Amino acid sequence: MGTIIQEKTLQAVEILKELEIDAWITFVRETTAGGDPVLPLIYGRDLTWQSALILSHTGERIAIVGLFEENTALRTEAYDTVIPYNESIQPPLIETLKKLDPKQIAINYSESDVYADGLGFGFYKVLVEHLKDTVYAERLISAEPIIRALRGRKTTAELGRIKQAIRTTEEIYASTFEQVKPGMSEGEIAVLMHNEVTTRGLTTAWEWDHCPTVNAGPDSPARSPVW
Repeated sequence: MGTIIQEKTLQAVEILKELEIDAWITFVRETTAGGDPVLPLIYGRDLTWQSALILSHTGERIAIVGLFEENTALRTEAYDTVIPYNESIQPPLIETLKKLDPKQIAINYSESDVYADGLGFGFYKVLVEHLKDTVYAERLISAEPIIRALRGRKTTAELGRIKQAIRTTEEIYASTFEQVKPGMSEGEIAVLMHNEVTTRGLTTAWEWDHCPTVNAGPDSPARSPVW
């Protein structure tokens, strides 16, 4: 396995073991309208129907997805079991939980970490409704420690991308500095950097109008660019 998605799902299994949490469910729907922040790490695609990505401390990696999304899930090669459904996710979800019988089920909610709070209250209620006649509704806990560890610990593929990003950033800075001349405004310098980004077919780390934030001279505010 070599992709980030594959590496991160395997890494998540090890984190579950470390934290002594039996299972972690990322429960999503219509992700193009507002996806869970963890989804790019453990799936990397959009999902439309109600879907459950289940990782177990025993190593199982299970994706329960809508019928027409089965092939996409299989192509990730990150889930060794893909279960498609056509009418309701509830039966395959309950059946899977009965097989795993987790004592704790981590789900994506957090009071303090926005990156671990992807479930949303409305969809949390949907999940609880699916589980209402089972013991599993009482076993739900926050996945915050799992997600925090997963985001903080970089895999081989992630480290490779980080190193490449650093090299590219250094090239952009070097090229920009070669073009800077006395008397140029902060905005003009920012345009040089934007040109370098565009030439490489890249995007900026945050909003285009404020990345980069260029400050020069004793009167330039450090908190925002001057245009």
